[in-house]
Parts: sequence; C-alpha cells; structure tokens
Amino acid sequence: MLAVFAKSISCAILCGAWTSIFLHRVDACPPPQSRIEDRINKPETPQKKRPPKVPKRTVWNLDGGVFFSTTDGHLPNGACFRLSGEVNDPKFFDGLRRIDTDDGSTYTLHDKIITAFPNELFVTLHLLDFPCTLNLKDASVRPPLTREIMSTLHLNFLWKDGIAMRPVESSKRTAASARRLTPYATDVVDELTPRFEWNFAFTVASDGVPLTHNLVVIIETQYHKIAARTAARL
Repeated sequence: MLAVFAKSISCAILCGAWTSIFLHRVDACPPPQSRIEDRINKPETPQKKRPPKVPKRTVWNLDGGVFFSTTDGHLPNGACFRLSGEVNDPKFFDGLRRIDTDDGSTYTLHDKIITAFPNELFVTLHLLDFPCTLNLKDASVRPPLTREIMSTLHLNFLWKDGIAMRPVESSKRTAASARRLTPYATDVVDELTPRFEWNFAFTVASDGVPLTHNLVVIIETQYHKIAARTAARL
C-alpha cells in the first residue's frame, strides 16, 4: 500500500511540474495553431505568366508569277534538253501573296482573300539543247534538237491536286521561236552542229481552278514515252 501511495505522489509531482512548465512557457511560444494560420494568411508570390505562343507565319511574294521547276529531258535518239518556264498574268499576280501558317495556306490579292485562278493564264516554256551529262570525259556525240524532232513531241497541260491529275480544259499556243546558241569555240563555229534554244508561249484555261492546284507540264515522244515533266506551284 505504501508503494501504491508513493507512486501516486510521484505521479502528482511530475504532473504538477509539467503543468507548471507548460503554464510558464505559454506566453513565450505561440501555440502551433497560430503558426499554421500565419502560413495560410501569408500572401502568395505571383507567378510570372508565360507569353502566348505566336504561331509561325510566312508570307511569299508572288509578284511576276511563278516558275516551273527546272528539269532535264531525254529523248530515245540520245538528244537531251533542259526544260524551264513560268506562269504569269500581270493583272492577277501583281500584289498576290501566299501566307503559310500552322493551319495551312491562304492567298491574298491586295489584302483580299482569294481562292481561285483567273479565267486564263499565260505560260512560257524554254527548251534548251543541253548535254546529257556534265562529265567532261564523256566524248559521245549526241544528236541536236532539230525542227523535225521538235515536231514529233507532244505537250500536255494538267492540273494536279494531291496525287489526282486532270487535263486542262483548253490551251492555245500563241508564239514559238528558236534561237541559235553560241558555242564556246567561236573560231570553229561553222564546223559545229548548230544547237538551239526553243521558246514557246501558251494560254491555258484556268477559270475556277483552286489556287492550291499545281500546273503540270508533260512532254511526250511520238510513242507516248515521257521525255520531261515539271510543275509550277503557287
């Protein structure tokens, strides 16, 4: 019984001591809850806002028309040539712009959005009698492009949309000419086979054709073999 009484006294003494300490420090240390409230009421540091992402935008100036991709042509008899040209219409192309963005391409003419070609386009083609290879070690003699050979070639105009192609409704040749090329060895010009640059002009019907379509030119031989192919894209 004495042990029990001593234990009770010890417990009372200890509890009183801890209570005294707690009461003595109650003003010195704020309760935990007050510190939590201080954290909650503390103003948050404003986060820097990222500037909005500016979409990519590229503007293409189409003044003066568009050009065909220069390509090399080959004929079965061994003759070779280089094909180039352009598509034009001063009333339409002057002031025409193509604007490329992440959403696609749009076309503007004097700040007005347009979607189709005019009724007619003017096409110029140049066929240059050109070496089949630029290797100087190649000593083979190739035949020139003569009027007889040129008269056997067939020219086709087509509209290309993706992989689909369809012939143009109508086209008309308006001019043709040949210019003799001046060789490097001018002192023996009379001994060399004359070679020419052939120039042609056409009108091509384009009423209502979307500007996203490409104009394709295909040159075929008399046996319907493709000798050259090129395209113009706005």
